Amino acid sequence: MKHLVLILVLALAAPAAADPNPQLVRGIENGLKRYGLEADVSQFATSTVTALHFSLSDSSQGYFKKRHELQAILRNAVYK
Repeated sequence: MKHLVLILVLALAAPAAADPNPQLVRGIENGLKRYGLEADVSQFATSTVTALHFSLSDSSQGYFKKRHELQAILRNAVYK
């Protein structure tokens, strides 16, 4: 729950027109590949990139639970 609140705060605080750091985008795309998922992260809004980053950073979840969470984020992705 703390992660969700932090994600929302960061997403709302970020400027709407700012693009995510290219290094962060590549890192997220590589992280998604570890879970058998692919996406062009550079096309996502900052809020979606933030959600993916925090999900990939959370080490308390098992493989399948994290994969399911990542799939949900990608299904509901917000595009630029």
